[in-house]
Amino acid sequence: MRRPSSPPRFLLATLPLALGIAVAGVASAAPPQAAPQPAGESAAAPLFVERLDVNVVNVEVFVTDDRGRRVTGLQKDDFEILQDGKPVEISNFFFVSQPDRLDFEMGRGSGKAMTPPSPLPAEQQLNLVVYVDHFNLHPQNRKRALDELDAFLEDRMFQGDRVMLMGYDGQLDMVQPFTRDWEQVHKGLRTLSKVKALRPHDDAERRRVLSGMQLAQAENDPLMAQEFVRSYVQQQRIELRRSTAALEKTVRAMAGLPGRKALIYVSDGLPQRPGEELYQYMVDIFSDQVVASGLLQSPADFDDASIESLGEDESKLFDRITRAANANQVTFYTVDARGGSGERMFGADSDSSTIPGGGRIALEALRTINMQEPLIEMAEATGGTSILNTWEMEDAFFRTGADFDNFYSLGYRSPAAGDDEYHRIDVRVKRPGMKVRHRQGFVDKPQQERVADRTLSSLVFRMESNPLGVAIDFGEPEKKSRRAYEMPVLVRIPIRDVTLLPNGDVQEGRLRIYVVVEDAKGGVSELYQFPFPVQVPTDQMATARDKDVGFGRVLRLSPGTPRVAVGVWDELSGSESFVHKEVRLSDRPGGRSR
Repeated sequence: MRRPSSPPRFLLATLPLALGIAVAGVASAAPPQAAPQPAGESAAAPLFVERLDVNVVNVEVFVTDDRGRRVTGLQKDDFEILQDGKPVEISNFFFVSQPDRLDFEMGRGSGKAMTPPSPLPAEQQLNLVVYVDHFNLHPQNRKRALDELDAFLEDRMFQGDRVMLMGYDGQLDMVQPFTRDWEQVHKGLRTLSKVKALRPHDDAERRRVLSGMQLAQAENDPLMAQEFVRSYVQQQRIELRRSTAALEKTVRAMAGLPGRKALIYVSDGLPQRPGEELYQYMVDIFSDQVVASGLLQSPADFDDASIESLGEDESKLFDRITRAANANQVTFYTVDARGGSGERMFGADSDSSTIPGGGRIALEALRTINMQEPLIEMAEATGGTSILNTWEMEDAFFRTGADFDNFYSLGYRSPAAGDDEYHRIDVRVKRPGMKVRHRQGFVDKPQQERVADRTLSSLVFRMESNPLGVAIDFGEPEKKSRRAYEMPVLVRIPIRDVTLLPNGDVQEGRLRIYVVVEDAKGGVSELYQFPFPVQVPTDQMATARDKDVGFGRVLRLSPGTPRVAVGVWDELSGSESFVHKEVRLSDRPGGRSR
């Protein structure tokens, strides 16, 4: 999955709905047309069906005592849940406590009768995305983190989790789709270890800025120093926004995944206030010198650098990520791959005594805090944890695994009735001395939006489910410009799989069609949805059951190998299907191959 340099070209042409009966098994080689309706078709009144969509909100809760030990044995009545400050009734209660692989092997080695963990119910099974941010990593730090992840993910395979590996190096790359196959995960980790890590480029650029500031100091020119810093910060902000946009995109794509969802984010940190330590260094080296030199009356005569650094605060970017994660029930586990060493701002040979203010150590501590604040916030706001300032990543990952294997799942029916708004969640334990960790909120999405989420997730993560027997047929593309084709697409659904209810002298059903396209570079279009009513004359039902109903549109696609994803929701039965099909559009002779 890669981000294109420009948004994918995708629009819907004005071809009308292809509503009616089409012969089963006949591919659409031309733009699909509506099947003719019988003369004298009944003008049936609109079918009235009242849907009651109940959204059961599941919250994973981790409870520890005042010494940090996990608390087991709590019952439903020990908990209280509040949505937007108002108590709600707990309808579902589930406690998970599974032995990990080490416990299992030690028990088996001692001669005990041990059985592997039993599969969890579908709604409790874990989808774990490992997101390696190459753009914000040093190669040696990444190697250390991936080595520790190797053993940790082997444990997750033993527990039956589904694992996906993602990488970001300026573009998103799905290295390994969801799998329970340990060998595939192990191979994917090796692939991730070979990607170029790009944080050293930032180190070089910061050294260049520091050299420029020292030159400016020698020339008593604070404005020159400020321009060096501003130029660096401007680029940092651009790169930070790209990095956070890619991470947010991944989180949003996880919305439609079934079961529990967690994301392990591995990097050397992200700056909440880009260039903060450089602004501080500028204040330190010029605060006295500027006044003493007589060039300026006070440091405030060039923009107050402390205030300027606060103006660079990008906390809103991380608020967007945590809000999206909470909305889509994704828990963050963040890893600062720098371990216990932090990050050097100056060379090892720098003498702290020659650096004004708090010296080298103070500035490097300021940078470390700045880089870790987003990691802490993303984890805490979503109910997860952070791995910071430690070389003992094996132990830290073990504690992370304990979250996945030991938790309370509390479910309740949201009183918001699918209002598509964000709601705060607060979970309390009635016993004294207990500490509770959980995500802080969710978005109560209506059912049609949840199906839209699942359509997008099915495309991004290459997962199909097709109980409705949906098929996608492509017609012949028409080239409209150097970078655009118009492609007729027909979505076929067997009548026998559509729920129909009598309405006058017709049988009527309600489908909703979702369409989204991923281009050859991994760019994803907007997701479009269409209500699709289906009517079949009652006296034709006997012959209609062996035929398909068809829905047609014309898509505008860029050359390459775009993938079209279609979701179909039967509103009467609640059944859903998600299917994809790739098409090759080429300017070379021979045109198209599928």
